[in-house]
Amino acid sequence: MKPQSIFILLVLVVLALHFKENEAASFPWSCASLSGVCRQGVCLPSELYFGPLGCGKGFLCCVSHFL
Repeated sequence: MKPQSIFILLVLVVLALHFKENEAASFPWSCASLSGVCRQGVCLPSELYFGPLGCGKGFLCCVSHFL
């Protein structure tokens, strides 16, 4: 491979790893800022689902009321 190709490949790998680490931080809000609770599996019937939003892998952000 050419040195330029190796460099571009290396830069893309570093960017991909950086994005993966900061995926939750890319949003200006989080589950805690919405007064939500991270639950594993499903939200309660009285809660709204807001996606992962800063919760760990396999957990969902459940908000009982949204203001």
